[in-house]
Amino acid sequence: MRPALIISAMVATWLILALGAMLTGSIATAAVPQGTKVPDGVAIIGTAPGLLIVRSDDPGYVTKLYDAGAAFVLPARRKTCLALQG
Repeated sequence: MRPALIISAMVATWLILALGAMLTGSIATAAVPQGTKVPDGVAIIGTAPGLLIVRSDDPGYVTKLYDAGAAFVLPARRKTCLALQG
């Protein structure tokens, strides 16, 4: 039961961060579903299974990703959301 609680807490934290990123648009590196049209000024810096890892210096790029059809935009590290070294 304890592993399920830990996993649930991690998922809840991840979703809260994603919601905050969606509302504020203030994340430097993000993960979006593969197949998302990446707007100008946003660079693809890596991939993970089913995800593109993107980055931009434009503070409003999260909104542009949603406008381009991204189903979700999650905060990410340089390689993946769970990479321990960034």
